[in-house]
Amino acid sequence: MLLPCLSLSALLLLLFPAALEAQFPRVCTTPEALETRTCCPDWQGSRCGYRAGRGLCATYSLMSNAYIDYREDWPHAFYDSACRCNINFDGFDCSQCKPGFKGPHCNEIHSVVRKEITSLTAEEKSRFFTALEKAKRTNSEKYVILESNDTSIEGNYEFKNATVYDHYIWLHYYAAKPYRNSTRNAAHQGPAFPFWHRVFLLFIEREIRELTDDDSFFIPYWDWTKTNHCNICTNDYFGVSDEHGHIHNDSLFSEWKTMCTYDNDTLGKICISPTKTPLHPIIRNPGKDIATKLLPTVCDVRYTLAAEKFDTPPYDGGAKCSFRNRLEGF
Repeated sequence: MLLPCLSLSALLLLLFPAALEAQFPRVCTTPEALETRTCCPDWQGSRCGYRAGRGLCATYSLMSNAYIDYREDWPHAFYDSACRCNINFDGFDCSQCKPGFKGPHCNEIHSVVRKEITSLTAEEKSRFFTALEKAKRTNSEKYVILESNDTSIEGNYEFKNATVYDHYIWLHYYAAKPYRNSTRNAAHQGPAFPFWHRVFLLFIEREIRELTDDDSFFIPYWDWTKTNHCNICTNDYFGVSDEHGHIHNDSLFSEWKTMCTYDNDTLGKICISPTKTPLHPIIRNPGKDIATKLLPTVCDVRYTLAAEKFDTPPYDGGAKCSFRNRLEGF
């Protein structure tokens, strides 16, 4: 049974996923919102859609008084109050439906069958990649991203525009970058790993559905055990890449650029401005990792599923007999 030993961080993620995504809604980055430390936008005439029964403006208690990195104890470095949505409502202003629901009152079941990517029809594949391209090229109207030279200094940040897709990438980047003077981060090597990434996936699916007005949009999964090589590293899918991970010019993705640099040597830096650091083409090289030089196998999958405990002490990359740690590949 894959249940014991869930940490408080994983539990909080299940209870308050929207807060822990570390989003910056555009309407909550105005001088007034930052000065009042409140992110409770109006929806149809009341904060968080309160009059419509969607949510309320809630005050969140501080978990720790020790200020180390303003990505910790979210959202307290920026806001004391944020929307807490009721029942099936979701979003920073409770205007959206939680994943799995739709309709004006978010009480209609919405389900989509997630397919393996190589089993998509030609029409489904074309629609998927067209939607990705639109998300990559369209600025987000709802969100902005943050850049900083040092996340341990209060107020050391700026907000910047980003596309729908780049905002999604930035969310992972922001959560996965180690805290200042630490090797820890919010998204990996801990009990929250599967839950955080599940919310992460559902978030971008919903954003692209709204962008394309296509409720049937889904992100397919990839069964890498079908072959002993990357069978989607072709120009029909995600692009042929050379030994350095550079994508072939005939691929759609050869023109894609990173939205910020990943400077792992200076832990306090977040997404330095493109005007200061040139953007680079994206790099893809699955199955060619220096340490392993191959993709996981069917045996690896079976070994992971055989773990009886969800997670075990010390709840990091060194955990033994841990489903979560095997899933991460440690």
